[in-house]
Amino acid sequence: MESLLRFLKKIHFQIVFIILETIALVLAIGGDIKRNSVFFTSANYIAGNIYNASWKYVKYFNLRGENDILIEQLAQIRQKSKDAYILDTAKFNDAVDSLGVLKYKYITASVLKNSVNRSNNFLTLDVGEKDGVHPDMAVVSAAGVVGIVVNTSEHFSLVISILNNKVGVSAKLKNNNFYGSITWDGIDYHTATLHEIPNHIEINKGDTVVTSGYSAIFPPNLPVAIIEDFHKNGDDNFYSIKVKYITDMKCLSKVFVIDNLFQQEQIELESQESKFVQ
Repeated sequence: MESLLRFLKKIHFQIVFIILETIALVLAIGGDIKRNSVFFTSANYIAGNIYNASWKYVKYFNLRGENDILIEQLAQIRQKSKDAYILDTAKFNDAVDSLGVLKYKYITASVLKNSVNRSNNFLTLDVGEKDGVHPDMAVVSAAGVVGIVVNTSEHFSLVISILNNKVGVSAKLKNNNFYGSITWDGIDYHTATLHEIPNHIEINKGDTVVTSGYSAIFPPNLPVAIIEDFHKNGDDNFYSIKVKYITDMKCLSKVFVIDNLFQQEQIELESQESKFVQ
């Protein structure tokens, strides 16, 4: 509403001018039928354009509410998708071959604070412990990966951004499943580096990079980046790959916090690996 008032204040001289011009035209055309016809045709054209411009302005201020609704609907869709479930193969019976068990829960959140121009960037979200958020939860946008929750209070969450040199995202090439890790180079907030992809495989500019699912944080197959450029290293058997993040980190407003409902079980099991190392 404040923006609308500022806009009206800015153009109030133009509005007064249009009103005065209209009055002058009415006095000028008088009772002349031919002039009346020309006038009303022109007036309808002008009014139509003014209405169209005004409607676009009103729709702009309604976008925030519409966006909130769409984000909430997208969270529900993702939570119902097959990637959010695992198959409980221990519960077979004659009537049901398998039972889907929810693995990932999606929580919608608003971004309260965000940085992109530091070497270590963070975000603040408007959800916290009361909403079921805790550290080591993934944060994604409608486009792709955003970061990881590192601390929480009752009502807020602190998120370490993918634009942080302490974050590495386990990722894979969508078309062949070869995996590596993506780290930010600390320079351009649009781009990062994909490591550990062997140079004997075929890759192309424009190939999509998604989450590998090999961590207990990010679900598999979430969009991360697009290959922008690459070349073979001379001193090892890997590519040097420059990628462009799919999420525009500078214009975030709504995100999802993803709760892996089996995360603790997976971490506890994997912590036992050392027992089997000779």
